[in-house]
Amino acid sequence: MAAKFQRAFFFLLDGARTDIFEELLARGELPNIARYLVEPGGYRAATTVFPSVTGVAYIPYLTGMFPGRANIPGYRWFDRERYQRRPLSFMRFRNYHGLGSYLMDRDLAKTSRTLFELIKPSSNIFSGISRGTGIRRNAAYFRRVPAALKFFRTGSWDHVDEAGERFLLRAASRRREKFTFHTTYSIDEYSHHHGPFSARVRARYGEFDGVLGRLVGSLRKSGQLESSLLMLGADHGHTEVKAHFDLESFIERLGYKTLYFPKQMQRWLGATAAVMVAGNGVGHIYLKGPAEWSPRHGAEVHLEKHPTLVEDLLANDGVDHVIYRAAGGEVHVRSRRGAAAITLHDDDVTYKVSGGDPFGYGPMPERMSRLDILERTADSDYPDAPLQVAQLFDSPRAGDFVVSAAHGYDLRAAAKERVEYLSCHGSLHRDHMRVPFAVNVPTVSRPARSVDAFPTILDSLGMQTPAGIDGRTLLG
Repeated sequence: MAAKFQRAFFFLLDGARTDIFEELLARGELPNIARYLVEPGGYRAATTVFPSVTGVAYIPYLTGMFPGRANIPGYRWFDRERYQRRPLSFMRFRNYHGLGSYLMDRDLAKTSRTLFELIKPSSNIFSGISRGTGIRRNAAYFRRVPAALKFFRTGSWDHVDEAGERFLLRAASRRREKFTFHTTYSIDEYSHHHGPFSARVRARYGEFDGVLGRLVGSLRKSGQLESSLLMLGADHGHTEVKAHFDLESFIERLGYKTLYFPKQMQRWLGATAAVMVAGNGVGHIYLKGPAEWSPRHGAEVHLEKHPTLVEDLLANDGVDHVIYRAAGGEVHVRSRRGAAAITLHDDDVTYKVSGGDPFGYGPMPERMSRLDILERTADSDYPDAPLQVAQLFDSPRAGDFVVSAAHGYDLRAAAKERVEYLSCHGSLHRDHMRVPFAVNVPTVSRPARSVDAFPTILDSLGMQTPAGIDGRTLLG
C-alpha cells in the first residue's frame, strides 16, 4: 500500500455544531480551514456515535471502534459485577471528569488498538485517551487537571487552547513524528456555560482557524506541508437547554437507594440503583436484580417489578427515547412515536418496527447493511440511530435502560450542577449526532461516520488497518 502522506494531524473541535461551522465557512470567517482543508480535499457533515459525549466520542477517531465494543459506554458508567464482588474497589463505577480521566486508557477494551499504538512516534494533546504515546508525548498527562482547576477559578478556557497550540507547534517541529492528535475544548466548555450560539463560543471557531494557519506556516517553513494529512472533526454538537428533567430523582422516587454523581460516596455500599447522566443529554439506569447485582439480567426482569417503567419515563416531556436490552440480546427502543426491536449481525442490522417508528422514519427494510442504515437516515432527525443504540449494548457496562433526552431538555436538575448548563449534548438527535468533518485529500462521496477517520488516516500513511474495526476508509 503506497503512502500518500508522511505524517498526519487530527484536530478535534470538541462540541462544534455543523450549522455554525458551515455558516462561518460560507462567510469566509474560517479562511485557513477553507484554503488548507476544504479546497484541496473537502468538507461534509459526518455522524458521530451514541452517546454523543466528550471522551466517549473520541473513541471512534482513535480506535476505529464504536463505544460499545470498546467497552466505554459513557462518560460515567457503573460496573454491576464489580460493585457486588469488590466493595472497596475504585473500579466499580466511573466518572471521567477530573482525575477519573486518567483511567480511560485502562478502561478501554484490550482489543482496541489506538492510532498512538499503531503509528510511532505519536503525540496526544489534551485527549483523555492516549494509550501508546508514553508520558513524554502526552501533553494531557500532567497538565489537564491543573488547567481544568484554573477554569473553575476564572471561567476561562482560553489558556488551555493557548497551551494546546504551543504543544501543537512543538509537535510539528519534530520531523520524526508521524501522528499528532490535537484537542480544542473551549467550544464545548463555553457552550455549556454561555450557550452554543453565544458570541464567546462563535469566536473560538475563528481562534482555532488562526491556530491552523500558524501550524500551516510552520509546516511550510520546514518543507512538511505537502506531505502532511490534515483532518478535522468533532465529537458532538450542542443544543440549548430550555428545561430540566431530573432522571436521578425519578429513579429515587421508585424506592431505590440510588448512586449518582456527586452522591457516589454516600452510596459507596448498599446502592440498589445507579443513574449515570453525562453531557446531560443521555443517562444510563442500572437496577439491582431480584437478589443481587450480577449477572446482568434482561430488561424483562426489572419490568416485572416496575411494569410501567418505560411508559412512566416517556410520560415526561424531557424523555425522547428509552432503550433497553432483552434477555436474548435484542435491543428495544421506545418513544411516544412507536417501538422497534434491533439485532446486530456482523455487517447487517435487523430493524423490526412495532406500531409507529420510534424515530419517525418512513418505511424501512427489516434487514439493512450498516452502510444502508446511514445512507437512509443521515439527513433525518436521528441519523444512524438503529445501529448506534444497538452497538452500545455490546458493552457489559451499559445500563439496563438508557434514556435519550428530548430536544431542548437535559436530564439533571439545575441545582445539581456547579453552574447551570445552558446547553447539553449526548442524545440521539441530529443536533448532537451530526458533526463537522474536513480533510485535505479527496474522499469518496458516501455518507461518513466519525469511526471512518481511523482507517482513513492509516490508509493515507500507507499502513495496514487492523481487522475487526467498525470504520471504513474514505479514500476509496
